[in-house]
Amino acid sequence: MKKILIPMVEAGGGHKMPALAIKDALGELYPGKYQIDVIDFAKEAGATWDDKIIKGFWDWALARPDITTNLNVLLDSLNHLTRSNTVMRIFFQQFVHKGTKYILNYQPDIVFSTHFFCSSVALFARDRYRLPYKVFSYMTDPVRGHNLWVNPRIEAVVVSTEEAKEFLVKQGEPKSKVKVMPFPLNKKFFEKLTKTREEILSELGLDPSRKTLLATSGGQGIGDTSEYIKELYNKNFPFNIIAICGKNNDLFNELNKLKSGVSSETPLAVLGFVNNMHELLEASDIAIAKGGASTTFEVLVKNVPTIFTHCAALHEKG
Repeated sequence: MKKILIPMVEAGGGHKMPALAIKDALGELYPGKYQIDVIDFAKEAGATWDDKIIKGFWDWALARPDITTNLNVLLDSLNHLTRSNTVMRIFFQQFVHKGTKYILNYQPDIVFSTHFFCSSVALFARDRYRLPYKVFSYMTDPVRGHNLWVNPRIEAVVVSTEEAKEFLVKQGEPKSKVKVMPFPLNKKFFEKLTKTREEILSELGLDPSRKTLLATSGGQGIGDTSEYIKELYNKNFPFNIIAICGKNNDLFNELNKLKSGVSSETPLAVLGFVNNMHELLEASDIAIAKGGASTTFEVLVKNVPTIFTHCAALHEKG
């Protein structure tokens, strides 16, 4: 059986969710034909130090969007110096070493990466061991990416809009190697639910007779959205609030402490990282959110009016 490797770095959900959606779609289109594996690449390969640095930097960047925006501009202006192939060789040798060994042992037929660093490691492994597989990259930023995505030596970079294609070509990606395809969302966002809105809200301990607001700052749960949750709860906002904290355990504990320690007429459900966003959006009337790509497409598909409170940098501003 031929093997398709989908490597990503699980810094939030922005690279993982598209990877899982791609896996599910391929499995449905070609049942039983391919072994398809989604991996958190640096972690899976044992590059623990580089994995910690990459994920830690993303958390740092999420908390400082103004600085991150300026870094975005700098990355793009330096062009060849800040493409992922160069950055990986200089700063992430552990990931390169262990990642290439991992791919040698795995022996993929295709690598379809949803993270620029993973695309570079796959390319280096192919060069080093003279392996015959093809490397494709999916740019998870739907409108404006950044220079790390530019990689003329792989087979193609797939993007979701003509604007994204125009950006990559301007940065130096050959036009023939940029392919436009729809943004990958899990099919569950398009399927009819088996639960009713009332059942979803009741399971969360919320009041089905009220309107419901969903609040999220993405997979890492870092950003301004939490301040709006606290303000609305303290002012007895007449909606249910579903607060999704992602992987931010401090925020999860803080909001639960608020819920148990402060009397409010606002029903509040505090959740961590969730796998049923399709259900939660189905039960929601409005949302406030960080403007990440996956979240943006999810609320659009579910037709939930959304106020975007913040974004990480230029690649999320569009």
